[in-house]
Amino acid sequence: MNEKMKIKTIAAIVIIAIVIPPLMFGGWLLKVLEILIALAAGYEACKLDSGKVDYLGTILCFIAEMAMMLVPETHFSVVVAIWLVVLFLVLLIKGKVATDSVVYPFTISVLIGLALRCVDVIYAMDMPGGLIMLYVCLACFMCDTGAYLFGVAFGKHKMIPAISPNKTWEGSIGGYVTGLVVSLVYGLLVLKQLPSGLVIAGSVVLPLVAQVGDLSFSSIKRRFQIKDFSNLIPGHGGVLDRIDSLVFCLMIFISLMILFGVIA
Repeated sequence: MNEKMKIKTIAAIVIIAIVIPPLMFGGWLLKVLEILIALAAGYEACKLDSGKVDYLGTILCFIAEMAMMLVPETHFSVVVAIWLVVLFLVLLIKGKVATDSVVYPFTISVLIGLALRCVDVIYAMDMPGGLIMLYVCLACFMCDTGAYLFGVAFGKHKMIPAISPNKTWEGSIGGYVTGLVVSLVYGLLVLKQLPSGLVIAGSVVLPLVAQVGDLSFSSIKRRFQIKDFSNLIPGHGGVLDRIDSLVFCLMIFISLMILFGVIA
């Protein structure tokens, strides 16, 4: 194993050790994890335009994400509207012409705010939130793992090289099947409290959504010609590089739970 792979492996082990307890037990540990994710996402989103650390932007983005996560549903649109006004105000004060410093922090912060709300909804249910969260993570990350393995072994036909040069159709199909099978088996065996139709629908839809999320965030990186959102995680890039597909999966799974009547 070369030095780069050692660093990547050690970092992965550390990440798992950090996130597993909050995701399994919820409570204040989960809140701390959510705060760290929101802070890191704000930092990465606000350095896209200039490539430099934007302390004011990071703080404002973090506040906006926390507000979107914590306010009642009736106030969510108000927070989003105020946040957009604040971003344009900062843009005007700085005398900038391009709106990249508004569009991308706004888009990313709203996605993160919504995803964190989805996490809280899952853990607020009268069900074991950690087990449900694990189901979503399996559908998402096993798809990513399967896509990598199948891509390395069988990948020949490029998928969307302009956005993600290394992704292939073979890897995409292999990742989808891997995410579907693993999450379906886990869901049907463990999540007895959820309707089987919801589990089946989630396992069919979420691996596809995971790839949409991954490619969507990849398109942002291509826009700014960067490989990773940051180097916060050695060997893995930034926090957004790790949760891009999960953000989309969380939102869609909550939508499915509403559709199947699990959430009013």
